[in-house]
Amino acid sequence: GDPHPGNVLLMPDGRLGLIDYGQVKRLPISTRQTYAKLIIALCEDNKEEIVRLWLHEMDQRSKTDNETIAYKLACFWHDRNTPDIVGDYNLHTFLESLEKEDPVVRVNEDYVMAARVSVLMRGFGNMMGLQLRVAPHWRPIAEKFLQAHPVA
Repeated sequence: GDPHPGNVLLMPDGRLGLIDYGQVKRLPISTRQTYAKLIIALCEDNKEEIVRLWLHEMDQRSKTDNETIAYKLACFWHDRNTPDIVGDYNLHTFLESLEKEDPVVRVNEDYVMAARVSVLMRGFGNMMGLQLRVAPHWRPIAEKFLQAHPVA
């Protein structure tokens, strides 16, 4: 797929319309359940649950699995780049600083596209002077999914 802002349309009924999606991947229900749980944990700023999901269910690994860095990476890639996460850094130096402190050694490819969509949508908002969070907008979808597919 090619999830940049020009290929994401807001439909009249509030749904997102995706265009230019020649390649897509269907994620297993368990992966979608984990992502839905992450979205809810991000909305609640449940640091312990965010870190647990990031390291253990999503299997995102770094050299030392530093929990503060895991929390910041999960928030950055899947919700927000607000000052409480990135501090005074620009996005490039923020990611560089985390990589220097605790290098990423494994990225679970199942979550890359969702992260990319989150970052690109927020980048589009940033261009308009908006500080956006995506998790609160995605939470109703996550909750509806978990109601339809409860975690055992």
